[in-house]
Amino acid sequence: MERTLTALFAQSRKPDEVIVLASDIDLEEVRKKHTGVIFYAEPNLNDWGHDKRAKGLDLATKDYIGWFNHDDSYDPHYIAEMMWLAELGSDVVYCGWSKNQTPKFSHSSSTSGNYIVKVEVARKAGYTDRHYEADGTFINRIAAVTQSIEFLKGTMYYHNEVK
Repeated sequence: MERTLTALFAQSRKPDEVIVLASDIDLEEVRKKHTGVIFYAEPNLNDWGHDKRAKGLDLATKDYIGWFNHDDSYDPHYIAEMMWLAELGSDVVYCGWSKNQTPKFSHSSSTSGNYIVKVEVARKAGYTDRHYEADGTFINRIAAVTQSIEFLKGTMYYHNEVK
């Protein structure tokens, strides 16, 4: 988790809000290192992180949300580039990732770390599934409730890789 948090706070555009849902980190130590950001803790539920993603969506207070896993890494301009395109008026922005460069927002070409979505759209789609493929069904529901989806060319997200 520390690697992901370090990568988030090293971004050229800092996140407006970070919701940490983990039980295996010292939140007091994290708060000292990363001041001015809101943190939450949640026990591990052993459901591939889906309850945590749903809880994060419930807790989100900003306009856009993205999900960041402990074992992934991101280009230092991930937030800046993704939000730049989002702020031009897109409900969803997704980017290329290290294992897939297909410019199609779908269950087969997207994963939890390569997109951001307007919170209101994500809530309308609903993060309700808890099975292994829940991220994919959530992506499909998002695509069903909005046509405002933009692809940011280039690899910005590295799935299960240290960069």
